[in-house]
Amino acid sequence: MRLLSAAVCTTVAAALLASCSGGNMGSMTSPGTQGGASKVQQLRHAGAVSIIPRSVLPKTQQKLHGRQAPQAEMKGIYAAEFLGSAINGYSKNNSSNGPTICTFGGVSSVNNVATDTVGNLIVPNAFGGVIVGQGPTMCPTSSSTITDSYGQASDAASVNAETGPIVVGNILGPGFVVNCTVGTLSCTELTPGSAGIGEVAGVAMDKAGNCYADSYNAAFTAVEVTYWAGCTGTGTVMSGFLNTGYGGLDVDNQGNLVSFNWHGSAGTDLWVYSVSGSALTSVSDNSLTNDTAIFGHIGKQGLRLVAGAYLKGQEDIYQYSPSTLTYYYSFNNGLTSSGDTEGVAYSPSSKK
Repeated sequence: MRLLSAAVCTTVAAALLASCSGGNMGSMTSPGTQGGASKVQQLRHAGAVSIIPRSVLPKTQQKLHGRQAPQAEMKGIYAAEFLGSAINGYSKNNSSNGPTICTFGGVSSVNNVATDTVGNLIVPNAFGGVIVGQGPTMCPTSSSTITDSYGQASDAASVNAETGPIVVGNILGPGFVVNCTVGTLSCTELTPGSAGIGEVAGVAMDKAGNCYADSYNAAFTAVEVTYWAGCTGTGTVMSGFLNTGYGGLDVDNQGNLVSFNWHGSAGTDLWVYSVSGSALTSVSDNSLTNDTAIFGHIGKQGLRLVAGAYLKGQEDIYQYSPSTLTYYYSFNNGLTSSGDTEGVAYSPSSKK
């Protein structure tokens, strides 16, 4: 996950953020307890290591730039590269490593991508506002752009982005978590808990409209999850959170909070927590098989999870249940490790 200045790329205190210098791609950073923007440690991206043999890759790619997917394509997978200018759309079952079925353009510096329960696309564009593409067809042609004047968007979530609230996390303030709507094309800040927020990686919303955000605290000494009942008012830091690193969040079909626990080059694991008000209870802790990942999402039926394996430039598909996570397959057609493949989502999303 990265922060960009409109003029230059800069490294900030986030464990997940990267910087650039002299036109070269920035490096990922590793989480720690160092505070302040000047104390971030950097590590260089590894080269592309695809687990898919080149012999099975199609020789040509078929992209429908700027055009709508066939009406039959109401479900699929979105993949975003931070250095790309479009979101790639793929078939829901892509174990054959097929090419993109469509693209959604006009985006830039996208850390994560999200969908809602009806298939609307939500793109937290770093400097272009939060874009909502009107689904349920993949790669919609009609969209709205919401102004986010509170920071650089890192993640977004909604039950229905066209008609309801959208929670948006910003990497840096002045407003780290905001509530946005298509109706007003604007956002309002959600007040953090008493300890404050240092920066936000992932956000989520459950079917009741409650919001969650994981972040370092204001002192950058601990990773926390903050909860807003009804996605309004002042947040509460949740008890029972065991993550040592932060990353993307999601809510599965049983109402569990799913949290990516990112450790930089050391890898990523996936915590699943049951939720009772502002209290979390661990259900399981599962290792990701192939690579580190910062973001990922669960599909509509709650049986698949897709994770953006950015070091390998691929999307990893897992069989998911709250208690177990089993690697299924990967695809990388049209993706590169140099593009930072981080954001990824099933469309529609889990039912929450």
